[in-house]
Amino acid sequence: MVSLVIAVIAVGLAIGSWFRPTHSASPAFTSQQISDAKTNVCAAYTTVQQAVVINTHLVNPRPDDPIGQLAVAANARLALLGGGAYLRDRLAAEAATPADLAKAVKSMINTLEQLGVNYLAGASNIVQDPLRNELNSEINQINGLCT
Repeated sequence: MVSLVIAVIAVGLAIGSWFRPTHSASPAFTSQQISDAKTNVCAAYTTVQQAVVINTHLVNPRPDDPIGQLAVAANARLALLGGGAYLRDRLAAEAATPADLAKAVKSMINTLEQLGVNYLAGASNIVQDPLRNELNSEINQINGLCT
């Protein structure tokens, strides 16, 4: 009889633990953690956005100098690829980043890196223009989220 009671209790516990979640889908963060993460991600975004704007709008002061042209192009590519990697690392380090901001930043990271790789591959404006427009939209969206 005792073994039957123990077996019934064990089955009940097993069924209960089956339906009880072992962990939450997303960790709970304090409002301070969320605020700090947003501040840090927005600061990283601002730095990357400035680097991208500065370096993708550089003009070679001597247009007939191929080394200067290559240097200007290299800085633009570095800003795009390095900026995407930097922003990805900062976002990964801030688990408490609000979901809407994290989603927008991830989208921007992908666009930055796609632009950079396309420039390295010699992609035409037909390929790059939609990505440039997408980047502008992402910048506007993140600007709104980081205010």
